Amino acid sequence: MNATLQRRPLHTFLSLASLSKAKNKILISLSILIFSLFSATWAQTNFNANTYYQQCLRFEAGGDLETARQSCLNATLADPELLDAALALARIEVALGDFGSAEARLQRLKDSSPRADAYVLLADIALSEGRFIEAESFLDESSRRLAQQFDTVLAGRQNYLEGQLAERRGDYVSALERYQQAIAANSLEVRYRLVDASLRFELGDLEAAKAELEAYQSFSGIQDDPQLLSLLGHINWAMSDLTAASRNLEAAVTTRSSRDPGLEQDLRDLALVYYGQGSLRSGGIALREAQRRGDLLPYLLALSLPWLLVLLALLALHLIGESRIGNVTSLEVIEGPERWTVGQVYGILFFSVITALVAALAYSYLRFQNYLAIATPIQGSEVRALFLAVLMLMLLILTFRRVQANGWRPLETLLGSADNPLVGLGVGIVLLAVVLVYLAFVPDLVWLRGFYLDFSRLSPLLIAAIVTLPLAELYFRAFAIPALAKRYDQSSAVLMSGALYALVLASPLLLVLTIGLSLSQSFSRKQEGFTPMVAQLTLHLGLILGVAFNGWVRGLFL
Repeated sequence: MNATLQRRPLHTFLSLASLSKAKNKILISLSILIFSLFSATWAQTNFNANTYYQQCLRFEAGGDLETARQSCLNATLADPELLDAALALARIEVALGDFGSAEARLQRLKDSSPRADAYVLLADIALSEGRFIEAESFLDESSRRLAQQFDTVLAGRQNYLEGQLAERRGDYVSALERYQQAIAANSLEVRYRLVDASLRFELGDLEAAKAELEAYQSFSGIQDDPQLLSLLGHINWAMSDLTAASRNLEAAVTTRSSRDPGLEQDLRDLALVYYGQGSLRSGGIALREAQRRGDLLPYLLALSLPWLLVLLALLALHLIGESRIGNVTSLEVIEGPERWTVGQVYGILFFSVITALVAALAYSYLRFQNYLAIATPIQGSEVRALFLAVLMLMLLILTFRRVQANGWRPLETLLGSADNPLVGLGVGIVLLAVVLVYLAFVPDLVWLRGFYLDFSRLSPLLIAAIVTLPLAELYFRAFAIPALAKRYDQSSAVLMSGALYALVLASPLLLVLTIGLSLSQSFSRKQEGFTPMVAQLTLHLGLILGVAFNGWVRGLFL
């Protein structure tokens, strides 16, 4: 019995031990099963995230940004911790213009990694939205981070954005240096080549701009980029190589999609190239294609409507003025020299305009072998300067002859006393400020853009136009206003003179109309041509000095 009692505890102990071992085996088996399931789930999730991410990169490289965005979004949903996918998603959203979503995403990511990606993209967004101080701050931070972990692709984008900021400040030398550094960091990124060549093109360095684009074509083997072909065509056009210009613009048109906003512009420019070559049939076909694929008529209407409205206003002033003139039956005895007539004022203007147009057309063909050089990039500014110089010189000569033929002393009659040049100087300074403010803040509309002279590139013809423009004040003010005031009244004469000046200079119409009315009003106070002449000279000399010594002012004309 004692032996039995002694064996029971051992049996019980062995039973309990066996049970414990069984439980341990079960627990171990369950743990292994749970771990295996977790590992498989994690592996599957990680596999899906990486798969989506790689798809995203492939679609992005192929230009299908919408599909790329969806793939990157799937990657971030499968693995919210996959930083590369989140950054790629933000990069694609920036490229699509979805700045709000991209910026919110980047603000969450920028402090979670020591990399510079988020700051470069935030700088890109800020620059696109005109927040230049923020963009510069982001670029400073990204530059600091890139110094610690260099990335050639990001370095290229960093230099590109810094070049954009430098270009906005008017520091074009620094901008070109940054663009070249961006190209060196990422030679296959066509955007860097385009901004570099575009800036060189605007600055008039056509050979360098052409060489940059052709070097990219040779290096990359890509011959069908529509933006590159379009810019190369415009460079050829400005270099008077109309055959190459038409070839590249034709290639740009054929490679653009029907929804590409640059298609209509390329077709319009291609028509001008054809017309410049004398090919009227090809030019007409290109214009019809531009009308079929775009809004050519609204574009032409936007260009001409303001000009037509000013012309109609001028005609209305004449009609109203004529209606107020009563029938005169008695003879008027005139003592002394006779005042010139309104008909003579317009006759001199029409003859001068025709002479200037003939001179511009002849110069276009002899100098550039291009009948429409006046509508050609770079060349157009030179031809317009010639047109204005000839026009103003003819107005001055014919005005002097008419005044003298009517028995007046031209200098004394047209200039006046000229005893207070400070008045003209003050008016000119005010007009200079108005011009700079207008060019800096004018909306980007067709009929509000441009300037009648291109001050960004000084040339002998530009200097000739600048010299003759103030002299022509003797026609627009001292010659036209007295004749108009005699037939109608002083207020109508001021308005008519300002309208004539605006119609002759044409661009930008709203600005030149304001200048013309201001100069007419300054003449009407003292009836002397010296004051508006000094004001006009002050305005143009101020613009020359501003362009020569301030990059920001020069940039207003690019």
